[in-house]
Amino acid sequence: MTGPVSGVVLAAGLSTRFETAADTPKQLYRIGGESLVRRTCRAALTSGLGEVVLVTGHAGRRVRSEVADLDLRVLHNPSYADGQSGSVRCGLSAVADVAEGAMFLPVDQPGLDAAVIDRLLGVFDGPGSIIVPTFRGRRGAPVTFGRDWFTRLEGLRGDEGARPLLCELAARLQELELDSELPLVDIDTEDEARSWLERSATP
Repeated sequence: MTGPVSGVVLAAGLSTRFETAADTPKQLYRIGGESLVRRTCRAALTSGLGEVVLVTGHAGRRVRSEVADLDLRVLHNPSYADGQSGSVRCGLSAVADVAEGAMFLPVDQPGLDAAVIDRLLGVFDGPGSIIVPTFRGRRGAPVTFGRDWFTRLEGLRGDEGARPLLCELAARLQELELDSELPLVDIDTEDEARSWLERSATP
């Protein structure tokens, strides 16, 4: 039996492509009456993750306020404008010493729920694991890295997050095929958010 996996919710980005009439940051955009950041954090908290760490940056105070009543730890990444890798490193610095891995959860995938997170946890196989969800050959997030890879993650730079490392370690990845594409769909514009709502409402 493996040890606990920590969840790291990445909610620091500028999301420059996401524009709304009310100038709402993507993290605080509401889907079904609930902000994306709260939706993601709730999914993580109701899953089997050992803990949840939220990394804020852009609109940090507003994002923190949005989840103030939830049982998670919040870290602010002051260098959020430098790219996603900084938020990965920031979140990783707070992961519990007993954790055997860390799952990095993007804040802009409204279809990601506790059931999908638990399926990913179910195939996690210890410190050497790298678990990636897929649908019909398309890889997505959240990605789970075992502790053996933490040092490599700490060396990341730029705005691509862990993508370069995943390319380098392609032969080590374990893929989990999902039953639907919806949990992997990320929204980068308000139009994409509306499209996601329409698709998720279709029987």
